[in-house]
Amino acid sequence: MQTELGGPLALGSQSVGPQSERPSVPVHYAYVARYEYSDVVVQNDNFLRLSPYDDRYQTPAEGGCDIFTIPAGRKITYPDRLGNEVNRIRITAPHRELIIAATGRVCLNDHAPVLDDAPLASLTYGLDAQEFLTASLLADPETVLAAAREAVGSASTLLDTVRSVVTWVYEHIRYERGNTSVNTPAADVLDSQSGVCQDMTHLALAMLRAHGVPARYVSGLLTRQPGETHAWLEFLHPELGWLPADPTKGAMELNGADYLKFAVGRDYSEVPPVSGSFVSRGEGWLNFTTAEVFFDRETVSMDDALALLNGS
Repeated sequence: MQTELGGPLALGSQSVGPQSERPSVPVHYAYVARYEYSDVVVQNDNFLRLSPYDDRYQTPAEGGCDIFTIPAGRKITYPDRLGNEVNRIRITAPHRELIIAATGRVCLNDHAPVLDDAPLASLTYGLDAQEFLTASLLADPETVLAAAREAVGSASTLLDTVRSVVTWVYEHIRYERGNTSVNTPAADVLDSQSGVCQDMTHLALAMLRAHGVPARYVSGLLTRQPGETHAWLEFLHPELGWLPADPTKGAMELNGADYLKFAVGRDYSEVPPVSGSFVSRGEGWLNFTTAEVFFDRETVSMDDALALLNGS
């Protein structure tokens, strides 16, 4: 879940003007990944979260997403408990290389609601929010308490708290590849003071939860930046529901047309774009992956997705 460091901090006020309902922006996207193996694989079972999420920020077109693999496999599609569309593909043809490709069409809604602030002490959340307040595998609030207090300082309202955490992570965590993995917990990110988008997101999640703010992980794409998948977060507003913020960019008020959401969860471990297992005497590894969003295309085919492999 790595991407280049974004632009400057977008600071916001307690109330972000009158609501702006701008036209939806239709886009197509393509994703491709190639896995290689040191010996023959006789069974490969994968769970793919590469379909566009359906919420007020985006509306998937009918059919949502097309997914195929080389070799082909048997696919079933189902929603998980958080509304993510999961495609499970089981491949039994012997192979030493696996290609996973996905294409889809979605309308991005540049939704800009008025954000009314509220004192943290007055906020109450229902049972559905509790899992986003407590520790998850990679974002444990108990491990970052001192930094969370430092980041928030005297802030006492919801929006000021979120803004303070997002700004602190953006200013204190150096964007650097190679020091972390997708399994690095927030405490280790804090210790190393470095990481990539999923690391910054995990740290911000843990810090927000430490202050009683329900926060969840988002996996998806930056629409104007071809490359690997991106991670950001959403925090729970008592009236408006889940609202986005991006610690990697230091941004709290996001342009909806700049982000394409695949899935949400407590942290990366629950919603990786691709996860699964294989049966082989050898080892396997990700050789290459990339994705691209197209604003000016009538259609995007699987051939277009496979053409992205030419950049490997």
